[in-house]
Amino acid sequence: MNRCTLNEFYRRISALFCLFVLALGVSFTFFACADRSVYLVPNEIPGNEGNSGKEVKVQIRPIYTSEFESKDREKYLFDFTSHFTAIEIQFRNDSSDPVQWTPEQTFLKNSENREFRVFSEEEAYHYYKSGDTDANSIVLLDKPYDQQKEDIENIKRAMMKAVLLPPGGEVSGLLLFQKILQKNCENLELTVGGILVNQAARSVRFRLSCPEN
Repeated sequence: MNRCTLNEFYRRISALFCLFVLALGVSFTFFACADRSVYLVPNEIPGNEGNSGKEVKVQIRPIYTSEFESKDREKYLFDFTSHFTAIEIQFRNDSSDPVQWTPEQTFLKNSENREFRVFSEEEAYHYYKSGDTDANSIVLLDKPYDQQKEDIENIKRAMMKAVLLPPGGEVSGLLLFQKILQKNCENLELTVGGILVNQAARSVRFRLSCPEN
């Protein structure tokens, strides 16, 4: 096969590959965390403790880990704000019976009634890797593999999981949502659902906002 024939062959292979990629609708994206989640605050200060009846006390605290020398970043060993909207939640069971809680029934809702559901572990890992990019995109993180593995371990360790709390029990962890940006920041309401007390379903609501500065 002479040089002209080889060049033509390679051109055809290249063209076929491009058509194949276009047909699949696949794009390659280098994911960077340029848009951080907004800093959220509870409308009631200090704290924002709510009760699901007298039996269960629920307290929330949005965290922000992108500040210099952030105490939250030191605590959780990861910059959650670059990837998620993260809310620390604490449950305390003051009843004489076990209380069950399923985090998957928790969501944030804005003034346009758009719901941002809390992530499961698998969803959180996917969002960490791909963010808000198109589902058909192949995302290449600008991080070494070992760093990605460490990040995922920190996410797994911090995430709140389903729990059966004994009387007097207390548990805390993070609820992770997709990044809430400034345009979605008006009249946010967090509904903590999935609380089961004596076979009765309960929920607690908190209002959140973004500081002006």
